[in-house]
Amino acid sequence: LCFNHEAQRRRCGQSARRYLKKRDFQANILISRILKLLKDYERRLEGIESFVYMHCVGIQVEKHCSKARAKALSAWDKRTEISTAINVATKKKIPKLVSELKIKLDNLPQVSHTNVIRAKESHLTSKTLKSELHKLANRRFGRAQEVSTERVIAIMSLWAKHEESVAIEEVKALGAAIQEVEHSVQSADLNLAFDKFTKVQCDEDVRPDGSRISP
Repeated sequence: LCFNHEAQRRRCGQSARRYLKKRDFQANILISRILKLLKDYERRLEGIESFVYMHCVGIQVEKHCSKARAKALSAWDKRTEISTAINVATKKKIPKLVSELKIKLDNLPQVSHTNVIRAKESHLTSKTLKSELHKLANRRFGRAQEVSTERVIAIMSLWAKHEESVAIEEVKALGAAIQEVEHSVQSADLNLAFDKFTKVQCDEDVRPDGSRISP
């Protein structure tokens, strides 16, 4: 009888340990899944950064081509003005002025009308490229935001389901543990507890001189 009593007590502890082991295993699975979702979320954030960078590239390309066009046009205008002045000075036979103007013309960048036209075409192309990159970046950025939000919701949902599952398992484990405790508590245990309680009550009803206290 004593052996069965002790065995039932051991089963109660074993039941609790089995539950704790199962709960820890489930927690490890949860952490593994959350890490996987977080890594995917990190990749999505990197994608969002790349789309922002794509937009910035379009802006910088257009800005560079705009400056190149303005620089080429300015140089061409100056060369045209000086060339016109040289022609005028030549017709008026002012050799000193012609020499000075030729020196200024040589110091200017070598820009032809063809260079100006190409710079203009490059600027117009860069504007188109900037617009296309901007549209593409916005589409991809919006999709990446949606997916990133979905990943956050998935993580929260996964965690909530885990907590719900743990709560259900805890209720089951607690019920099993209580059953084991009930099985392990025998009538002898109850009798022993009752005898101790009765003895305490009797001791409280006795005076220091040994006489009993009347109710």
